Amino acid sequence: MGLDYLMVHLTYNIPLAVVMTLAYWPFYTKLDLYRNSNTYYGLPSSSNIAVISNIPWDSYLIRTRILTYPPYAILGPSICLIPIEEVSFFVIQTYNTSLLYIIPTKRFVMPMYLGPQDALKRNLGIVIIGSSQFSGLASVYHGGRYTYLGLILAWICPFMMIQWLVAYRFIVRLPLREVSLAVCIPTLFLWVVDTIALGKGTWVIESATKLDIQLWGSLDIEEAIFFAVTNIMIVLGGISILWTALRALGDAVMRLKQRSQSMYMGSAMFEGQLRIDLIFLYSFCRVVDDLVDEAPDSSTARSVIQESALLLEQRYAGKNKAKSIQSDPALLSSIEHLPVERLSIEPLQGLLKGFETDLEFNTSNTKSPILTESGLERYAYPVAHNRLRNLEKHTHQQTITAGALMGQALQYVNIARDTQRDAEIGRVYIPTTWLEAKGLTPAKVLDCPTDPQIQTDEWYIMTDAAIGRLPLEAQVPIRVTVKSNMEIGRSLRQLNELRTNGKMEVPLWRRLKVAYRALADGM
Repeated sequence: MGLDYLMVHLTYNIPLAVVMTLAYWPFYTKLDLYRNSNTYYGLPSSSNIAVISNIPWDSYLIRTRILTYPPYAILGPSICLIPIEEVSFFVIQTYNTSLLYIIPTKRFVMPMYLGPQDALKRNLGIVIIGSSQFSGLASVYHGGRYTYLGLILAWICPFMMIQWLVAYRFIVRLPLREVSLAVCIPTLFLWVVDTIALGKGTWVIESATKLDIQLWGSLDIEEAIFFAVTNIMIVLGGISILWTALRALGDAVMRLKQRSQSMYMGSAMFEGQLRIDLIFLYSFCRVVDDLVDEAPDSSTARSVIQESALLLEQRYAGKNKAKSIQSDPALLSSIEHLPVERLSIEPLQGLLKGFETDLEFNTSNTKSPILTESGLERYAYPVAHNRLRNLEKHTHQQTITAGALMGQALQYVNIARDTQRDAEIGRVYIPTTWLEAKGLTPAKVLDCPTDPQIQTDEWYIMTDAAIGRLPLEAQVPIRVTVKSNMEIGRSLRQLNELRTNGKMEVPLWRRLKVAYRALADGM
């Protein structure tokens, strides 16, 4: 039992981590600390990956005595033959290198570095990494002095190949200087530390398995290459995680733009993280809605709802999602990126209950599941109040209630807007009692969904009052969203503008006009 390896950590590695953490602490965000639905680079997850990927390889080196640790240099406890100090090093190295990647790239607006596919650059990277992999395997096969170097290359290259294939379009566009600094600074630091440790005999590389070429002092060329390539892998891992999150955000934005121009216009009025949260929230709603509406039968649709409910519960419980063979990739991605820290699960569960109500409609039955105004309210409240509620935790219940009422108002607007489209798939959301007062029936709406007697303007009465009770920062964006929705209804009545695929839209110039007026009213 000894303290040599522990002292390496206490003297060099841990102090560096502490100093960098204290210096960067004012700028720390959850973006840096955790990888979840809203974070793009996660230190804990990266450390877990580093430990899991290193243990089999390092354990093999120790078992075959390529790498040894004298008893006088280590405490004694081990994991798969690996001294606990070495396992700790995996975590510390990943933390330090990750932080040194975050610091110089903090000022970057990362989406601007998303680029198109480039087959030449992709293939060039594949050739370089593949050649290194082949060289590593050949060295292992040859054995002797090439063994340690070959094992390093054979182990690291598959991970780097995956990272390259996932995010090469992002990697090649990031500024080379900052990325190089994130690799070179920790590599040089670890070269110095390793030189000292090798000189003291804290760990020993079997002479028969190495080239016996030193970069300087006691630093073997294999050790120098090891620290360089592992730091490259850590940085590429951070870039890959960020690329995956940005790609998911891009998909959500495109889904919003294509499927709801009013929500897309309204989201532009929100700022920062709140806008991103709204985009991911709408993306989830849209994905589930499409999967339910486009299901070949009600049984499949119910399965989608049940699977969504289960995945949501697992997501909020912090468990790994049980991905079935039939799990839709878009559904998995949309749930993965929900802002669970700022949004409770209840509104989303209410949304799924609303989809269950949708399935109660049957074109062969003229009886509507929404018979009265209270029935409409029960349907609209769980479906729509997730639009606003819990995105920001306000202390006054009145504000929360106003947000829920606003969500109902928006859902009423959507029902009015989509009367014809819903009728085409056998759904009538207008309460039967309202229709009877106008001398109509659900069956008549299905037969003639554009009947001028079907008026829903009274559903908008609560809108301004509800918006007025919301925080000033939210009033203008919400007014833009609501008025954009209402403009669709006006277009249908005044200009009879019905676009393709049964989707009712308003020309861009009219949406901009509505947004301008809403902004002016909010000043």
